[in-house]
Amino acid sequence: MDSDRVVKVSELRDDTAKWLAAAEDGPVFVLRYGTPKAVLIGTKAFEELVDRVALRSELERRERETKGKVSLEDL
Repeated sequence: MDSDRVVKVSELRDDTAKWLAAAEDGPVFVLRYGTPKAVLIGTKAFEELVDRVALRSELERRERETKGKVSLEDL
């Protein structure tokens, strides 16, 4: 983890806007008592992640139906 992308819960509470803006540029790891407890990601990254999960789910569904491999070109 890049130390510029790590924040303690207390620091996050004190300057939430700063860390929300930082999350738009990449993940921010939130520490509680020195242990990573959460990751903040920007909305664009979250939407991309959701799209990837949906695509993967669709690929798996089609593979089950066809009992074979399905490529991205098939979608």
